[in-house]
Amino acid sequence: MKRERIFYLDFIRALAVILILLTHYNALFLYMDPQPLDKVVITYRICNLYIGDFGVSLFFIISGAALMYVYENSCNLAKFYKKRFVAIYPMFWITYIIAFVIQKLVYHADYSGIPKQNILYTIFGFDSYYAAVKPTFFIIGEWFLGCIILVYILFPLLRWGANKHPGTFSAAIILVYLLSIVCYQTGLSKAELVTVRLPEVFFGMLYMKYFKKTNWKVALGALAVLIANTILSPAFNSNIQTTYVGVATFLVLTFIAKFVDCKVSRAICSFLSKYSYAIF
Repeated sequence: MKRERIFYLDFIRALAVILILLTHYNALFLYMDPQPLDKVVITYRICNLYIGDFGVSLFFIISGAALMYVYENSCNLAKFYKKRFVAIYPMFWITYIIAFVIQKLVYHADYSGIPKQNILYTIFGFDSYYAAVKPTFFIIGEWFLGCIILVYILFPLLRWGANKHPGTFSAAIILVYLLSIVCYQTGLSKAELVTVRLPEVFFGMLYMKYFKKTNWKVALGALAVLIANTILSPAFNSNIQTTYVGVATFLVLTFIAKFVDCKVSRAICSFLSKYSYAIF
């Protein structure tokens, strides 16, 4: 039986979509030298974070929450992976082929220096994920696609942990997270490591299983964290900041959502949520 939609899930996902759209539009100006920051739309930083990091954090948390909402009680692995496959790959492949043809015919792109076997990264949706460390045929998408595929692969294990051993799994995930931030040293950005994003995903899962609502006291505490991070602008590791700012923002938004819940906002958020992957 299809479960009832929860408005705050659509609300936060829709907001994350808008943030990512702003990120990619504003990136045009941020990569110029000098930077024409007066042309940036709204802002490129929120709560002492780059707006892209802020939006992506919400995506990971909402992904964990939404998956747990749907699959908390049962998860047929064959059906789960089939649904994920159908949701991701056909649209990705079609869009990639169109972009590839345009690149070749209009811009005369040269891919001769890329090993042909590396097309496998594209076929499986990991060309953008590994583009910084090896030559790939990356054209569309972002590293987020490869990372979220890894999250989907790990989800059945995470679901088991959230249902059966939430404390043990939380401790293990935090330990691996900290080790990844402190010890990891390769060309792949730490922010792109699935082990660095698991706390966000797992938090979303735990929230959906054990809480589902945010009271005003928690929301107020979370808001205080966001205000403090904005005013103090700490200079320590941005990945750690991204994690707790993302969690705090999620808590604030789940509380705020009930005050903006109406027919119009539901229609807008449902549309943006439904087509968030297509927009991405």
